[in-house]
Amino acid sequence: MDITQCGSMGMFRGSQIKVDKKYMRHYTTDTWNYTEFLDRNVKVVPFEAFTALYKLYNNDIKSFIETHIDVHICTPIISLCREHGPRIKCLIYTSDKYLEIYSECFDVELLSSIIFGDLSNLFTFEIGYRDGRRFKRAIIPKKLILQLAPEISKWNRNNSESEFFTTPLKTFGNMIRYVLEKGNEVTELIFHIPCLDDKAIDLLYEMVKSLANKSRIYILTTPPTLDNAKRCQSNYKGTLIAYLEAYELLSRYNVTICNIDTMHVGLIVNRMHYVVSYEYSYRDDIDVSIVKDKSYIEAMAQSFLRECFCSTSLIKDDYRYGHIYKIE
Repeated sequence: MDITQCGSMGMFRGSQIKVDKKYMRHYTTDTWNYTEFLDRNVKVVPFEAFTALYKLYNNDIKSFIETHIDVHICTPIISLCREHGPRIKCLIYTSDKYLEIYSECFDVELLSSIIFGDLSNLFTFEIGYRDGRRFKRAIIPKKLILQLAPEISKWNRNNSESEFFTTPLKTFGNMIRYVLEKGNEVTELIFHIPCLDDKAIDLLYEMVKSLANKSRIYILTTPPTLDNAKRCQSNYKGTLIAYLEAYELLSRYNVTICNIDTMHVGLIVNRMHYVVSYEYSYRDDIDVSIVKDKSYIEAMAQSFLRECFCSTSLIKDDYRYGHIYKIE
């Protein structure tokens, strides 16, 4: 059955719908072993994933929306959604076989990652347009919910808390090479960097080429402004061109770029391991420190992802609306 034409899409009769992309990060079969998947492939399961999954398991959609969706939708997204309406903020559709989360305002995939962590790798995502409005849709098989809910309670959190950086790392270049070598253990990367330049673009390309097919990657950077260009010891044109190059590169690999005013370079692996440098720009030889406090790291990761979520409204990707950057 073609789920592109069923479910919530069947409600938009008369609308022009165009699906640009449809994908999932882990494919399942009828003989899929969920216990094995959780043991081998799952490193990130936020605490709210347990209650969220059980709400869906019990078909408590109203409570799921109030507890796990509304709390994350920030004022800027709501304001943009209203200003550029009419559009659908959130629609949840259920059938015998699927549960769907649909929005023309916020990034459903990013929200799914915040709530469910690595479990969202088993969801199917669609990106497209409905009558010129950008939409994103998550399609979750009911069978997946029914089988995961009992198994997730048995998941061993030590899978994610075991030490990742087992050898001394003094520079960011050494750390990046180490992460790429252990790519099979990386399910999520949050990389924040204030200044984008040629060196940073080369690094981003190396990261996404190696990890994007198996890891969720979020790049947090300061948007191009005159003040940021000065801080980065560059000019506005150079900062803008680097930003646009990064945006074009990352969009090809399903990598999310977020406009956040970050002050230094750092990398969080699987929401539990944090390497940070107090520099604005990336260079191979900059010194790094490894943060040890797991609770602090998890809180920072969640904070970064929520800021990222609030900066990635779908409205900017409408056919009829977009940001215009001026190059002089």
